[in-house]
Amino acid sequence: LPVDKPFRMPVQDVYKFTQYGDSRRIIAGTIQTGSVRVGDEIVFYPSGKKSRVKSIATFNKPLTQEALAGYATGITLNEQIYVTRGELTTRAKEPGPKVTSRLGVSLFWLGKDPMVKNKEYFLKVGAAKIPMRLEEIHRIMDASDLRLLDQKERIDRHDVAECVLKLKREAAFDLADEMPVT
Repeated sequence: LPVDKPFRMPVQDVYKFTQYGDSRRIIAGTIQTGSVRVGDEIVFYPSGKKSRVKSIATFNKPLTQEALAGYATGITLNEQIYVTRGELTTRAKEPGPKVTSRLGVSLFWLGKDPMVKNKEYFLKVGAAKIPMRLEEIHRIMDASDLRLLDQKERIDRHDVAECVLKLKREAAFDLADEMPVT
């Protein structure tokens, strides 16, 4: 069950209220795994910023003390910290995600044009959209017959490639075999 896994909520948006002296910032997203309670210390990745949950709101429901996986949720914090769309919200007492700017991946290329080095692409992880480049190609396999192809300097449509991606900034994520949703 996703509720049994560590808490993960990608930050979809941050809403700021300024009318009538209201200074709340509501951090909004859909909880992918786990749960969070009022009073929990939470950490945002990749920034590493921390605060405690002051309140929890879910759409069309009264304020609650706890929110679970599967629910669109808004969180206010005791300390107003600046977090941005795309950060991954976690509970401090649970295992955190991986954070890096270089990824070793296996990918299946569906682009019409080949994936090549020295061209900028975007990696989408949750709500984060991060500029990146293809840094290295280790191995390429033809997906139609699974034979290994000679070393190439590009990844063609329908190729399966083991390669290294270099991101412009750090990304937070979980390993696919542990928590595939994040």
